[in-house]
Amino acid sequence: MSMHQLDLPLSPSHRLEHSPNQSYYARLTNALSQDLDFHHQDSSYASHNYHAFPAKFPPQLPRAFIRALTNPGDAVLDPMMGSGTTILEAFLAGRRGIGCDIDPLAALITKVKVTPLDSDRVRLQANELLTKATQMLNGGAASQPSITENHFDPKTRTFIDYWFHDNTQAELGVLIAGINAIPDPDMKAFFQLAFSAIIITKSGGVSLALDLAHTRPHRAKLVMDVNGSILYGRELAENPLPRTKYVTKTLRSPLVEYQKRIRQNLNHLVAAGQGAITPGILFGDAQSLPIQSDSIDLIVTSPPYASNAIDYMRAHKFSLVWMGYPIQALGDKRREYIGGESVSGWNFEALPSRVADIVSAVSKQDVKKGRVLHRYYSEMAKVFREMFRVLR
Repeated sequence: MSMHQLDLPLSPSHRLEHSPNQSYYARLTNALSQDLDFHHQDSSYASHNYHAFPAKFPPQLPRAFIRALTNPGDAVLDPMMGSGTTILEAFLAGRRGIGCDIDPLAALITKVKVTPLDSDRVRLQANELLTKATQMLNGGAASQPSITENHFDPKTRTFIDYWFHDNTQAELGVLIAGINAIPDPDMKAFFQLAFSAIIITKSGGVSLALDLAHTRPHRAKLVMDVNGSILYGRELAENPLPRTKYVTKTLRSPLVEYQKRIRQNLNHLVAAGQGAITPGILFGDAQSLPIQSDSIDLIVTSPPYASNAIDYMRAHKFSLVWMGYPIQALGDKRREYIGGESVSGWNFEALPSRVADIVSAVSKQDVKKGRVLHRYYSEMAKVFREMFRVLR
């Protein structure tokens, strides 16, 4: 990942995979006329299901446009790549996938999805990692310090203590310590992502949070281990309320869940030698793309919603803190996301009359929400200008 400008070869406009008599407009019309409801289809192929991510579009959608509107070797961009669905589909189709995102977890997810690895090496590394982690927990490697000791600043430590049970912290600590010791960066990223995936899940997970994958986490009030023993919330267990089951969580072992996740991801590993063109993954802002002008053949993206309707960082910080990101820095980063709610000192753009009328109508009901919406439209205007600049 680099913040330097991505230097892409311009694609020859005459190189066509499709019939030379079929115009680009005809290809676009054909692509749009097909049934684009792919939600009934299996989307778990390749490495698409490596990690939970809210509001993903089905991979068949970008695949349909990529295959219809580009040729092998063409550059396909997603300037707000999220979990990298477009980038992976471009990679699988032999296109040059280019992705950009401001979210560090999004960059990690996409990188791992499109990085070929040797499955035998991954299995050996997994066995070594899990064996050492088990030894450390059992006192067999007491001389190797867990990452939970003297590793977090006070604010991050408070966050971890609130959201992770002591037993869970011990297991996560030995796991991430072992992951950090892996010398191969691609292998290390693979195991980091699996680590994150056992924390940020659609159901279950190893934190004390409920509803984490939907980015609106709240802490469980009654917590039990897998044997049914109450870890805390005994008073609620003895005097249950009508909705007690909705605030109850059975805490799982990170080591057990991690082994399951590694096995699952291994089954969908991008094999060594797959994909002739290495994608470009950029950690940056879609409002200022580090990409040369007139170098992209197709853009397929799904922009964020306004007003933090999906607050990605609210969930992502649960795993990022274990990877060395201080909680305060993540909070500061969250304010930079497109669609954020901070409006202090923001550079608002002049809006077209129809859009300005929408902002005005919202402002009459709620001034703050009107300004948040104005910020969102301002940000998206800059994004569209950048998309127009880089698109051939």
